[in-house]
Amino acid sequence: MRADLARFPDIINYQVTTTQNMGSFGGNAVDVEVYGFDFAATNEVAKELSSKIKNIKGTKDVTISRDKSKPELQIIFDQEKMSANGLNTAMVANVVKNRVDGMIATRLRQSGDEYDVVVRFRKSSRSTLTDVENFAVTNTMGQVIRLGEIAQVREYWSPPNIERKRKERIVRVSFTPFERSLTDIQKDVEKAISETTKPAGVMVQISGAIKEQTEAFMDLSLLLLVSLILVYLVMASQFESLKMPFIIMFSIPFAFSGVAIALFLTSTTLSVISGIGAVLLIGIVVKNAIVLVDFINLMRDRGNELYEAVALSGRSRLRPVLMTSLTTILGMLPLALSTGSGSELWKPMGIAVIGGLIFSTVVTLIIVPVVYATFVKRGERKKSIASYTDMDFMNGNGSDPNKF
Repeated sequence: MRADLARFPDIINYQVTTTQNMGSFGGNAVDVEVYGFDFAATNEVAKELSSKIKNIKGTKDVTISRDKSKPELQIIFDQEKMSANGLNTAMVANVVKNRVDGMIATRLRQSGDEYDVVVRFRKSSRSTLTDVENFAVTNTMGQVIRLGEIAQVREYWSPPNIERKRKERIVRVSFTPFERSLTDIQKDVEKAISETTKPAGVMVQISGAIKEQTEAFMDLSLLLLVSLILVYLVMASQFESLKMPFIIMFSIPFAFSGVAIALFLTSTTLSVISGIGAVLLIGIVVKNAIVLVDFINLMRDRGNELYEAVALSGRSRLRPVLMTSLTTILGMLPLALSTGSGSELWKPMGIAVIGGLIFSTVVTLIIVPVVYATFVKRGERKKSIASYTDMDFMNGNGSDPNKF
């Protein structure tokens, strides 16, 4: 589409985007904001940045928000001369407007339709600076004064639009990222900004999608920390131990490794959506470790030795762990393989969850039992075993039956 649009000389600016507007995730344009009061200085900086950004890999549709300046005739009134001739700004401005833009003298009614009759000078009589200076202005006393006698007419290059942000004049150099991560593009853009000469009073900073992504990753980092703390507190209260949640949470870092591997193998960049999928994994991957660790504790409470309890639990809990992981992986598979409208936005979440689950499942079955056997001492649960022994009264091996 870009190649087709480039063949039309009448199209000055165009933009091709690949994402639809889906709330706060719809905007993918990156803005380089140039602040400054001087139009000439900011325009020069914006043009230089635009030419450098076009040469950066992964940037498309590079545009400047401020259009090119256009020539116009500027009339500067001399207030003293106007007062001496009995004129004011409103009277002279109205005369100039009627000569150039025209005035509606009357309306022509014909066959039930009305047409405005506009009276103004011919184009040949208002196209040069001398023509404008010769405009006749009549004051209240009937005297005719030339516009050039009471005002100065000069040529001026005027900006077609003035954009402001935080009460400062701004011009934006915008581009669309294409098949490259925002982090890599940001480094090249920052290098281009540092190499650009900035006059006094001109400031340049990056905004748009890069700034939003930085803020979103900061929020995700805080969310990740809070999620880890809450998961640990919940497991500590249920296990009545500070060591067991620590053993279970060993599977979480390996889940993040699975996310990184899956994104690398599928050539998917790390985005906010894939980050949300990584946060979701915190609550998903611990459930398999909980099932395994809880069953190991149960086997030890029933009198099995440490390594024997770990072996029995691994064999017994293999099927439930695989079932819970496969159901989630298969549920996320349509999202990871989707190709419809908006799929490029949500597909990274499915890829991140699937990669993290596959890797964490292997870790749960191998690393978690090893960590359990390393950190848990053999004699820690002797009191529980003793209580089970006391309750073994049906086989006649327990203590005095009279106390039951």
